[in-house]
Amino acid sequence: MVGWVVTVKGQIQAEGWLDLETSLEDQLANTTFSANSVLFVNTNPLENIEQLHQLANQYQIQDVQIAKDIHEKLQLEEAFLNRRHYTFHREKRPYIVLKWAQTVDGFVARSNYDSKWISGIHARKLVHQWRSQEMAIWVGKNTYRYDNPQLNVRDWSGKNPMQIVIDPEQTLDKQLNVFDQTQPTLCYTQHPPEDLPNLEFTALPQEADWYSCISYMLHNLHHREVASVFVEGGAQLLSFLIQHGWWDEARVFSSETKFGEGIAAPVIDEKLLAEEKTVSDDKLSIYYR
Repeated sequence: MVGWVVTVKGQIQAEGWLDLETSLEDQLANTTFSANSVLFVNTNPLENIEQLHQLANQYQIQDVQIAKDIHEKLQLEEAFLNRRHYTFHREKRPYIVLKWAQTVDGFVARSNYDSKWISGIHARKLVHQWRSQEMAIWVGKNTYRYDNPQLNVRDWSGKNPMQIVIDPEQTLDKQLNVFDQTQPTLCYTQHPPEDLPNLEFTALPQEADWYSCISYMLHNLHHREVASVFVEGGAQLLSFLIQHGWWDEARVFSSETKFGEGIAAPVIDEKLLAEEKTVSDDKLSIYYR
């Protein structure tokens, strides 16, 4: 969606979002703004700038400012704030956010795949907030098999994301939480059974390798207009996505916990580090590709 705001002398008078269902004309209907009002919009949602000025004039709006046309700094800020939108349309796939927690000695799980709990309670609450902000959530088969996670937002307020499973040969136990039909779930498999409430099965290409399966899934999610995916593990899936450039943002928690041995954390180029902050006893590092 594209954001807009109307101001008078620097004070916000109205604001909203443009989407496929509600036009700017509909949102401004029966509204008149005072003199010297200015419409700020990220990008022009109409065919040309003349149309946008004509629309503004209908509501006595004196000026129109398009963020990406004003200043180079604003162009960069606009592109960053709307990065999910641009990635979805330019790369024909969802915006992909990776997340993992690692020990101080560089492991994401013990050798038996046990990873509870590396990060602290405040980090876990923040992760639930992040889940509510993305359209879908995805983990690898081993994470489903050994951790049996509940990928919902029970520690936050918001909408549960759609769960994604890639299970070509249907080797995962159907008693796992991901198949309990409590939240929308999309399972990609080579021989899909009939759909169930809240559980849809989608056919993968026959005898496809892992790269082809993921490529097909991302293309299919784009077709379904899924704009963002939150990937929480495991290490093999995260490393594969990093290796093939199928990621846009990575959020990595580091704790003082030590495992000594186990499953190594994914490796990411430190040159891409954009921000570091402290979340209770954990360090959060954020990377952008």
